Amino acid sequence: MITPRLAPVVIFAALQIPTVQAASPMRGQLLYENFCHHCHWADVHYRVNSEVDSWDKLLHMVAMWQGEMRLGWRVEEVADVASYLNWVYYRLPGDIQ
Repeated sequence: MITPRLAPVVIFAALQIPTVQAASPMRGQLLYENFCHHCHWADVHYRVNSEVDSWDKLLHMVAMWQGEMRLGWRVEEVADVASYLNWVYYRLPGDIQ
């Protein structure tokens, strides 16, 4: 039971917990078209021996390439781009939309 004296502490603590937001494929599309599309045409996503075979691998690949390009994306932006790519090309389970 939360006493009236502890209620402000509990409320403050609850407000400090970050919320998990669903990835935004629409935002991911904008990021992809502005930063990735000039090198990655659609055919790169349809390779027979694609390294992307899971949601985690897709996240890893997007994070790796944004790092190679020194884009400085946050985790949310990586998830947005991965979600867009999954929506358009991969259809892998595990997407956080």
